[in-house]
Order: sequence, then structure tokens, then C-alpha cells
Amino acid sequence: MKETNVTIINTNFGTKVLKNYEDYFVINSDFKIEDILNKKKVIFFNTLKNLEGIEIKKIYDLLKQNNIKYINVTNNIEEVLYTDYLIVYNDDQIIIEGKTLEVLKNDKLLKRVGLSLPFMVDLSLLLKDYGLVNDIYINKESLVDKLWN
Repeated sequence: MKETNVTIINTNFGTKVLKNYEDYFVINSDFKIEDILNKKKVIFFNTLKNLEGIEIKKIYDLLKQNNIKYINVTNNIEEVLYTDYLIVYNDDQIIIEGKTLEVLKNDKLLKRVGLSLPFMVDLSLLLKDYGLVNDIYINKESLVDKLWN
């Protein structure tokens, strides 16, 4: 894995994936921001699942401002859009990894392991197939802006 901030989608949501990242501090669901700020590397292990998108973005912005490397291990496909690098595990094996949008273009492979695409990415790909857009959009505002302008 590159030294970057990563989201890991784990279809078989076991803790075995954590053994590859022993130098990261695991953040539990009852965390406080103060607990994180004194760490260099953290892992959110399905910790962010109950937070709204804006709350997750605030946490990621704070981590970036404090130069804290993070990994988000989740089974929520929508959360992959917050990082630029994605690793997809299935039965504790990496099936694909790379830049997030490049991995998401492999929708057939993802569907084969039981994952769907984030809604906005899926919609962008459908609109791209019909020639209405040329790129993949990860948020509603940019897609609407492209379609109406």
C-alpha cells in the first residue's frame, strides 16, 4: 500500500485485515477527536458508519491539517469517495486496489463480490454511456452543474 490515506472495503468484515496495519492506532466507535490528534497513523474500523457525510469530511479535514495518516476500513461503499486510494478485500484477499475512481470503473468485478457502486458514480457512468457527460462525478452539485451548463 502506498503511504497515503486509504479506504478499505472489506466484504467479509473480519478483523484479519488489521494485521497488515499493526503500526496504526485503531479508533473505536466511541472516540473523541482529542484521542486521535496525538497519533501519527490511525485506522477507523467501521467507526464512521453512523456519521453523516459532512461529519466524516470534517474529521478527514482535521486529520489532514494535523498530518495524520488514516485508513478507513468499512463496508459502506459511499465512504470510498473520501479518499483517493481504495483497496477492496474479499475473504481477506485483496481483489483490486488503486486510485479510487479507477477501481470503481471495474464495476463488474465489484458486483461479482457483492458490492455496488456509490450512487453518484453509478449515475455518472450511466450518463457517460449515453454520452451526456464525459467524466465520473462524485457529488451531486458538480454533476448537476455539468448537466445544466
